[in-house]
Amino acid sequence: MPDRFSELLDMAQRGRLTPEESEELVSMLNAPVMVPTAHVVAGFASKHTFKPSDLRARIEAIRWFSKCGQPLALDLTMEVESARSWWTAMQACQSVAWENVQLEAQNQLGLWLHRNHHERFQVWNDIVDRHKTEVIAPLIKEQIIPFQLEHRLDVVLAHSTSWDVLGALMENSYLDTHHPAHFFLELLWVYEAGHFPCGWLGDWPSGKLFVL
Repeated sequence: MPDRFSELLDMAQRGRLTPEESEELVSMLNAPVMVPTAHVVAGFASKHTFKPSDLRARIEAIRWFSKCGQPLALDLTMEVESARSWWTAMQACQSVAWENVQLEAQNQLGLWLHRNHHERFQVWNDIVDRHKTEVIAPLIKEQIIPFQLEHRLDVVLAHSTSWDVLGALMENSYLDTHHPAHFFLELLWVYEAGHFPCGWLGDWPSGKLFVL
């Protein structure tokens, strides 16, 4: 799989993917990740409260990256630092630090469910698969990959965005359990505002969100 994945990424960057290859890449980008239940993580504590909403409709209404480079006016829990350019954003987005934050945030929800609502945790992958099919795959194919190719950006844009959006969908799907994991729901506000959350400065869960 790693060789095929690298091949598809290279083809995407050169704009040579067929529709079938695009779907294959999307599938690889969004493969289910099982939460390592032995891993103890520090939790992000949002100052906001959230109620279940129609995230699919909200995601379909987003004007993706339309305000990147402009000031961000949102009342987020975390402090925000602005990226200066797409180049800077891509470098931050590819960092191990950002990948670790995204994984820690996902683990926060999975671990809480495993400990407090084990029966609901058992259907985790079923919910992931439904969101991937109904929301993530068409989003990446119709919105994110075309933007990435038009602006000659790294395909990590699609990878990071799909991870964040899937995280928000999962947090929203389990809000009825009163879980405390709301990091990706806050990131969705950033996307809805037309910006791109692309990195993290500091030690999770403290620190600042890097935003273009």
